[in-house]
Amino acid sequence: MAAPRYKLSIVCPAFEEEEVLPHFHAQLRAALTPLDSEYDIEILYIDDGSRDGTLAYLRQLADSDPRIRYLSFSRNFGQQAALTAGMEHARGDVIITLDSDLQHPPSLIPALLEQWRKGHDVVLTFREDDPRLSYFKRLSSRAFNTVMRWLSDTPVSSAASDYRLLSRKAVDALLRLHEKHRFLRGMVNWLGFRTTTVSFHPASRGAGATKYTLRRMLALAIDAMLSFSKLPLRLALVLGLMLVVLGGSFGAVVLGRSLLGGDIGGSQLVLIALFLIGGAILCSLGIVGEYVGRIYEQVKGRPLYLLKETSPSLLALRAGEPITPRGRSDAAA
Repeated sequence: MAAPRYKLSIVCPAFEEEEVLPHFHAQLRAALTPLDSEYDIEILYIDDGSRDGTLAYLRQLADSDPRIRYLSFSRNFGQQAALTAGMEHARGDVIITLDSDLQHPPSLIPALLEQWRKGHDVVLTFREDDPRLSYFKRLSSRAFNTVMRWLSDTPVSSAASDYRLLSRKAVDALLRLHEKHRFLRGMVNWLGFRTTTVSFHPASRGAGATKYTLRRMLALAIDAMLSFSKLPLRLALVLGLMLVVLGGSFGAVVLGRSLLGGDIGGSQLVLIALFLIGGAILCSLGIVGEYVGRIYEQVKGRPLYLLKETSPSLLALRAGEPITPRGRSDAAA
């Protein structure tokens, strides 16, 4: 009896990757060619609001290969939204997500599928140490690991990447989580399905420049910390208790010096206490404000992304019509 033929979906977000996409797609196609006999393959690109020629190139790819589909956002909604959109539209029994800048090597795909064949619903990838990284990047990664271990019950390593394999069961469970501020690395770990890891050595970008700026990395780190821990909210109580102890100590010092008839420097003590109390109050309000702001954005119920264009195959699938090889739609999803 012949082995069952599974459907494999490859989800690739792209933001202004016009220069590197031809190189990436060539390597992706080379990695997938040996798998044609075992899997029905679809490749789903997500254009995250690019302003260069990324979308035009994706149109060409979709016209030339019926296995390729694309989504195009109305603006830049971010990598996490792009990955979510790809998983929502993927039809595979198994879904693999990877960046399209060649830092996630497509040649690793067979190794991920091998682990899935062994019964794992989630196959994570971990970057090996890269000597090309700057000292700041290494230090920030170690700091992130330390903070996440302290704050969160869900373990997340800075070496983890968004290059991963998920079974259909895992994807369906993940899409039930409707957070507006998404940190998929933590959300996938939270699922609890049978998981294994595969390491890889990150390659340099095939072309172009990274779009993951320091501001974007900080925003993702904040999402990670606030999405998987309530401990920052408890810092207000800790700070309050520390100030009570500190205030009591100051009071004891003032009382002791007054009893001994010494100069207590009361004005200086009061000034220090005011700075400490004011700073603690502002920090506490800032932490609470971050959570309240996220609640506000969540309850508004706005969609995670908006589509301005999809490949014709997606439109045909929705309408139940035969897939035509050319054409496109500007209808929003």
